[in-house]
Amino acid sequence: MIRPIVTNINELRKPCELIKKEDNIKEIIQDLKDTLEVKKCIGLTANQIGINKKISYIKIPKFIDKDKKIQYNEYIIINAKIIEKDRPVRINNESCVSFPGINVITRRYVYITLEYLDENLLPQASAFQDLESLVIQHEVAHQESKTIFCFKWKAK
Repeated sequence: MIRPIVTNINELRKPCELIKKEDNIKEIIQDLKDTLEVKKCIGLTANQIGINKKISYIKIPKFIDKDKKIQYNEYIIINAKIIEKDRPVRINNESCVSFPGINVITRRYVYITLEYLDENLLPQASAFQDLESLVIQHEVAHQESKTIFCFKWKAK
């Protein structure tokens, strides 16, 4: 089901709960996928659609094949935690579907290592870099009830 995007920063700052076995995970994932497709974004976390749970769906364009079709890397990350980060970088125009028309200069990392549960609630640990790393950091921040404004670049 397509859900409205939460744009109220106070709602996005409410603590998200850990996903548990008894949660309707498949339904939440489907709502995230349906809403992401309509909103034409590359990442979405449950609190952005009114469900305060630590689950995100990410769909990043990978390449275009010979038939001019775009391929994607898709991730479901549940109860995620960044355990390592390296090479801080300044992102000049980070945006968020919850704050249309607003771009923020943020501090992110080129490389991260993430511990999370997959959609079957199996533990995973993976390393990410570049765009995938940036998008995952953005969505994990939502799971932690933080927004892009929490990651503003600060000159030293």
